[in-house]
Amino acid sequence: MRVMGGVLKVGIVGSGGIAQSHLRAIQDNPDVGLAVVMDLDADRAEKATSVYGGRATTDFDDLLQDKDVQAVHICSPHAFHADQAVAAAAAGKHVLVEKPMALSVADCDRMIDTCEKAGVVLMVGQVLRHFPAHVKAREFIREGVVGSVGHMLRRRYSYFNPGAPGVTYPAWYADPVIGGDCILYCFGPHEYDIQPWLVDSPVVSVSSTGTTSTDIYPGQFDSRTSVMTHANGTVSVVSQSVVSHGYAGDQLIIGSKGSMLLTTGSLSLNGETVDVEPANVGMPRQIAEFARCCLHGGEPDANGRSVRASMAAIEAAKLSGERGEPVGVAELG
Repeated sequence: MRVMGGVLKVGIVGSGGIAQSHLRAIQDNPDVGLAVVMDLDADRAEKATSVYGGRATTDFDDLLQDKDVQAVHICSPHAFHADQAVAAAAAGKHVLVEKPMALSVADCDRMIDTCEKAGVVLMVGQVLRHFPAHVKAREFIREGVVGSVGHMLRRRYSYFNPGAPGVTYPAWYADPVIGGDCILYCFGPHEYDIQPWLVDSPVVSVSSTGTTSTDIYPGQFDSRTSVMTHANGTVSVVSQSVVSHGYAGDQLIIGSKGSMLLTTGSLSLNGETVDVEPANVGMPRQIAEFARCCLHGGEPDANGRSVRASMAAIEAAKLSGERGEPVGVAELG
């Protein structure tokens, strides 16, 4: 279902941290107009509309019944993504859902099926695909600049204690029912998605293990490393911690002709700095791509089926850690 030209009228679910990034990008895009902000906290919804426009509501059904709303940005807690996306699609609204797409591959499949039957766009907020350093690294790989990529290592270490005094992130991030396994579903969607995207090759098997060194995440690993084998033979490693007091966020890509090192906003090729735009252009470009697909047709890069593959790699990592053995992604359908 294509919205014929004009301005895409959107409703947004949630008005917290990531929603604010969406709202700023919407405000700056002439092809998008904000119609509704929905938040269970009426004061937060009203505050958002006072800054960005639109009307405020605390009722999700009210948002879906609004005939002005053509698309929905879902920026709610993780456990609600699937049901809200399915409801939005059933109401004929295009869907941009923040990561993680869902907390299970089964829910991802439900979202894809409903959106395809309704003829609406389904896009997932894998914003790293729009970061210039990642885009340029992918171009170099596709052009053969570093040759055949054999090995990749990606690190993301930080200290994340949601709900603690003075911390802005709410406690639900540490609740496995609402947030999912934190290291996999709060931070993992970026890390497990960007690896196969860079080399244009899906993950076929995952061997994952970790440790628990604090009581912040009972029953979960708070540090985890996964070794993934891709269909093209590339081996990639994702190493994460949410209890590290030292920060690291980088990626090493080793090819037969050269190597690259990249961070969120920087890229070097064989030790030489490559000029790239800053990372903050990522969210505006993501919002622009979604609007373009809704208004003019086409499928977004981070569409449901593409990101479903990344979520399958995450679920395989979870199962591997539980079983203590490698898990083939094919097991997940």
